[in-house]
Amino acid sequence: MSSPVSLSVSTISHQAQVTEKDVSLKNIRDARGDIKEIRLLLQGSKEACLHLFREAVEEDDVISQIELSQAFFGIQWGKDNEKDFSSIDYRDLEEFSYYPKEFLLFNLVYEKAMKVPCDWKARKVRSTETFTRASEMGYLPATLELKHAQWKWNSNSYGFAVELLPFVGKGDRKIDYCFGKALKNGCQAGSKLYYEGLHWMEQSIGVPVKYPPKGQSFDDFFRRYVRFEDASSTYYNHDGFWHIGPSVILAPSEEAWRTFVSEKLKDISIATPESYLFAYNAEEINTLLNECKIGAVQVSSFVDCSASEQAVEDFDGSKIFGFRINSLSIDENHVPIGEISVREDTFEIYQTFENPKIQPVITFIENVMKKSGSAGSAHAWLRQMGGYYI
Repeated sequence: MSSPVSLSVSTISHQAQVTEKDVSLKNIRDARGDIKEIRLLLQGSKEACLHLFREAVEEDDVISQIELSQAFFGIQWGKDNEKDFSSIDYRDLEEFSYYPKEFLLFNLVYEKAMKVPCDWKARKVRSTETFTRASEMGYLPATLELKHAQWKWNSNSYGFAVELLPFVGKGDRKIDYCFGKALKNGCQAGSKLYYEGLHWMEQSIGVPVKYPPKGQSFDDFFRRYVRFEDASSTYYNHDGFWHIGPSVILAPSEEAWRTFVSEKLKDISIATPESYLFAYNAEEINTLLNECKIGAVQVSSFVDCSASEQAVEDFDGSKIFGFRINSLSIDENHVPIGEISVREDTFEIYQTFENPKIQPVITFIENVMKKSGSAGSAHAWLRQMGGYYI
């Protein structure tokens, strides 16, 4: 990659002419959503970008508006104004990875280009209308932004993966990545869908994997990372890797990660869409959740079982054989009415309910747990469906 250089007078003059002579809205459309290509066309000129954004607004071109808003921040992030575009090409531009941020980039560029003040109510109406229209026209980045805004508190769950399912594998790497991340975090670690999630992450944008610096042990690297780099995230160990938060993985070496990808993720059998889905009445479940004031608390426990192949270490270092179960403890108007659990290794379901009144809710939870092995995903999906007390 070429090193950024100071702009000469001729380069600055060339950038100043971009708006009027070098790029048109047609050029932006012809780039077909390739933000790097749009940045190359704009040659580091934010003013050119804002000028074309205004044209896109005048022509009611919602897709170009969204693309130019991303390009504007790509120019800013990549410090394109410091580059000499007479000596670089497409391959020299860094990849600008934009992830859904509740329409933030679009609204900021709209206000800057159109010279309107920040108004939160106007922002919501404007962005929702713009992205909805773009989504209806088949523009997948707009679809992802809308879905992510809707599921913003529950996007690392099985329910969000199901929401993205119709749009996966159609050419948008960010949708594929977010789908995989939702599967990886919304399904029991080690399950088929868990590995499928990692597969989608890896083959789309790539799993963010970090390795110990030379001379540092993996244990020291992990302890330092969770203490100084990402102290707020939860973490767990699986397959010899530390999983930090929803995305980052710490691996002992690049070779260890490559071996894992080759052995576990290369020949994944992709689940059919039908295997994800099950019938439920969202309106009925929402009504029951709120009329009966249904609450839920997620708990985890370990069950002793000498016949189990799984084991945990006791306080004295000895092994206790058994299995873990994840549960949702359910109450109605603050009175406990039962518990529904899933066994981590077999996805077997246990439940202790005698109240048929909320059976649709119980059946829904069972279906999520049977497919994901996760009480947390069932909990998140109920919350997403409007469970006020969940």
